[in-house]
Amino acid sequence: MPTKAIKVLLILSLFWVSDTFAANRIVNLVVGYKTVDFTGKSVQAIAVNNQIPAPTLHFKEGDNVTINVYNHLDKGTAIHWHGLLVPWQMDGVEGVTQEAIPPGGVFHYQFTLKQSGTYWYHAHAGLQEQQGLYGGIIIDPLQPPAYHYTKDYVIVLSDWSNTAPEQIYANLKKEGDYYSPRFPLQPSLMKFIHDYHRDMPEEREKLISDYKMMQQMRMSIYDISDVAYDAFLLNGQSVRHPWAAPVKVGDVVRLRFINAGAGTMFHVKIPGSSMQVVDVQGHDVKPYIINDFTIAPAETIDFLVKIQKNSPYIIYAESADTLGAAYGALLTKPEQIVNYQQIAPFPIPEPVSMGGMNMNMSSMDMSGMRHDMPSHQMNMAENNQITTGTKYQNLQSLTQTNNPNKPVQIIKIALSGYMDRYIWMINGLPEYKAKPILIEPGKRYRIIFTNNTMMHHPMHLHGHFFILRNGHGAHDPFLHTIDVPPGATVVADFDADASGQWFFHCHFLYHMMAGMSRVFQYTTISKDAVTPIDASLIYHPMAHPMGLYLSNFLDIGEDPFDNVQQLTFKGLYGDDYNKLELFTNDSELNKNTVENADLDIFYWHLISQFWAIKGGANYVYRPANTPYWQPGIGIEGLMPYFIDTDARVYYYNGSTKLDLELSRDSQITNNFFIRAGIRSIFATKTIPEDEIGSGLNQLQYTIRPYYRFMPGLNIFTEFEHDQDYGTLSTILHNEGEPDSENTLTFGFSVFF
Repeated sequence: MPTKAIKVLLILSLFWVSDTFAANRIVNLVVGYKTVDFTGKSVQAIAVNNQIPAPTLHFKEGDNVTINVYNHLDKGTAIHWHGLLVPWQMDGVEGVTQEAIPPGGVFHYQFTLKQSGTYWYHAHAGLQEQQGLYGGIIIDPLQPPAYHYTKDYVIVLSDWSNTAPEQIYANLKKEGDYYSPRFPLQPSLMKFIHDYHRDMPEEREKLISDYKMMQQMRMSIYDISDVAYDAFLLNGQSVRHPWAAPVKVGDVVRLRFINAGAGTMFHVKIPGSSMQVVDVQGHDVKPYIINDFTIAPAETIDFLVKIQKNSPYIIYAESADTLGAAYGALLTKPEQIVNYQQIAPFPIPEPVSMGGMNMNMSSMDMSGMRHDMPSHQMNMAENNQITTGTKYQNLQSLTQTNNPNKPVQIIKIALSGYMDRYIWMINGLPEYKAKPILIEPGKRYRIIFTNNTMMHHPMHLHGHFFILRNGHGAHDPFLHTIDVPPGATVVADFDADASGQWFFHCHFLYHMMAGMSRVFQYTTISKDAVTPIDASLIYHPMAHPMGLYLSNFLDIGEDPFDNVQQLTFKGLYGDDYNKLELFTNDSELNKNTVENADLDIFYWHLISQFWAIKGGANYVYRPANTPYWQPGIGIEGLMPYFIDTDARVYYYNGSTKLDLELSRDSQITNNFFIRAGIRSIFATKTIPEDEIGSGLNQLQYTIRPYYRFMPGLNIFTEFEHDQDYGTLSTILHNEGEPDSENTLTFGFSVFF
C-alpha cells in the first residue's frame, strides 16, 4: 500500500464513519517497531499506531466493528480481542483461528459487539504481547449503569524486560530457574529461620510441616514468578516518568484496571483511599469496598474512587514477587508535587502453605468426562459450590447469570509443570502433544481445575465466559479468566453457545508458550461455518508447535596448590522430550597430564515430571592406556528433598561398571548455596590396563559453597576427597600412585 495511503489511515484511526451510520465503526491499527527507553537503555519494542500501550478502543454495545490491522513488522502477527464474544474466525489466534498476518499484509477483523464493559486486546502470535502489543477496550452499555462517576481512566499494568522475549524463553529452556538470582524473595534457610522466630509457637509446627512437605514434593514455597523483569509499567510509563491524570475534589473516578503483564501478578493500592468494586471482567458485580487487591495477567477490575482531599492520589502496583512496582497519580491541581517514596511496600507475602491443598502429583491423566449428570447428584469435588481459598470467594453478579441446576458434563483440568526443562502441561501433556478437547453445542460443561504447582495460573477460555461456582447460585459471577491459586481446586461452568474452535490457556505468556494450553473444538465445526475454513487449522490446530532448544552447562575449576584443573560439561540439544546429550563429568588435568576424561554421547528422553532415561555410547580417553568406546545407559532426575540423581551403567570388555552420583544444594541465603555430593563407582570385572577393579572402585565426596553471581553465572569453591578401594587401590599402588587425593578448587559455572 502506498505510504501516503498509510498516513491517511493513521489519521483516520478510531474515526467514526458518520453520524448517520454511527453503529458502523472502522478502526485502523498499524503494528510496527518502536524504540523505547524504560530503564535508561534504548531497546526495540512493538507498538500500535506508534503507541505503547496501544490506543484504547472505545465502542458502544451493538456497534458493528471493522478493525483493519496492518502489519509493518518483519514477521507475522495476529491480534486477539480478549473477552469479546466474536465469531471464531475473528478471534485472532495464530495457528488456531487464522494464519498470521504476513509482513506488509492486512487483516480485516469484523464483528458486532454483544456486550459492554472493560476488555483489552493483545498479540496472539509468538511473544509479541511481551514487547508492547496490548491495549484497552471500553464498550459503553446501551443502558447506563446504576452507579455514577464523573471521570473515567483506563489503567494498563504491564511488565518489561530489556532482553528480547525470544531470548528470555531460550534462557528458561536452559534452566527453569534461570532468573532466580534476581528475585528478592526466596526459600533460603535464613528466611526459614527468620519466619520461624517470628511466628507464634503454634504456627512454628505448621511451618516446619509445610517446609518438609514442600521439600518432599520438590517445590518452592516462593515460586511466584519465572522472569525477573527490568521495569513495571503503568499506562506505558515506568517509575522514572510516572503517569498522571487530572481530577478535582468531589470527583468520583472510575478506574479500569487491566493487567497486560506477560508474567506478573500485581498487588495494588491507593493509599488513603478505599475502592468500590463495581465491575469485574466486563460484568457489573454487587459493589463492595476494598483497600487493596491482587490482579493476575489478563484480568480487568473496575473501581470507583471518590476524590475527597486536595492532594495527590497515588496508584501503587507492586509485583507479587516484590521485585519492583509501577505507580502513577491522580492530581487535584496542575504541577502537583507527588512524593512516591512515601508509599510503603506491601508486607512480604507468606510462603505457600500446604494446609488443605489438594495436591496429586502422580495422577496426571485427568481428561475423562462424565455426561449429562445433574449437578446435585455429583460428588463433592465435582459439585463444589464454594470455590474456596480464592480472591473470588465473595464475588457476586449484580444480575442473574444462569440456571445453576442445569445438567453439566465434566472436564477435569490438571495443571502441572517440569521446571528443570521448563515444560508446562495440562493433564500431563504440553499443547503440541495433545488433541483438541471436543465439545458439543448446546451443552453446559463443568471444568474442575486442579493446580498441582506452586504458581498461580490465570486460565482463559476464548469466546466464552466461565460461570465461577463460588456459592452464589444463579448470581455466580461471569469471568473470562480465572486465576487458579497454587495447590487449589477451582470449579467453573461454561455454556457451549458458540461454534468453531477456541484457544484455552494460562495467561502467563511463557507458561502458554511452554505448553499450558489446549484447543476446545466444537464437534460441528465443519458444518456451521459461515466463512471458508482453512482445513489445516481444524485438523491440527496449534498455536505453539514443538520447538528445538539447547542448554549448555560448563563448569571450570582449578586447584592452584596442586596444579590441578577440572572441567565438567553438559549439553542438551533437541525438543522437550528427546535430546542429544553430551556429557563429560569431572575431567581432570593434573600437572599438565590428563588423568580423567570421558564423554557420553547419549540419547536423552523425558519419561515423567522429574525423570529422564538415556543411552548411547561413551568414549573413554583416560585413565585407560588406550582410548576405547563402550555402550552405556542411565537415568537422571530429582528425588524428593531435591536430591539430584545421575546413575549410568557401562559395559566394556566383559566388565559392567556403575557410576552413581547424588547431590543436594542447600540454599543458605538468597544466592549463597552449599552443595554436598557423593559419587561411587562399582565394576564387576578387573581390567588392570584401564584402571578398573572388581567391586567398589572409588568414593568421591564433595562440598561446594557457591554464589549465584547473576543469571547464568555462579562462582564456587569446592573441596573434593577421592578414595580408591579394593582391587583398584592395589592396581594404583602397583603403579606407584596414591589411592586417595584431596583437591581444593576455585572456579565458575556458566549456562549458555
